[in-house]
Amino acid sequence: MNAIPYALAAGLLLAAAPALAHHPFGECAHLNPETVRCSGGFDEKPIPGLRIDVLDGDDNILIGGRLDAQASFTFERPAVPFYVLIDAGPGHVVEIDGEEVK
Repeated sequence: MNAIPYALAAGLLLAAAPALAHHPFGECAHLNPETVRCSGGFDEKPIPGLRIDVLDGDDNILIGGRLDAQASFTFERPAVPFYVLIDAGPGHVVEIDGEEVK
């Protein structure tokens, strides 16, 4: 029995493992009762430039923009129920419900 195909397969699996461990994150917090700051990135590493939208319950964009150089985005808390979407690319969207903002 030749061990080379098994070693090759194991090597390919190990090489692919880091690519599978790529997870987006997002978090939002109140700076004060009227102001919210959100940040986001991958694997707990902040990534500037990601698209961020604040939407109402009907999916209308209330506020839109991109994470700044510090990978954060600050906005006035909407007067209506809202949620935040941070778009980190295809298949990598983080949704934060406005009720969960601390």
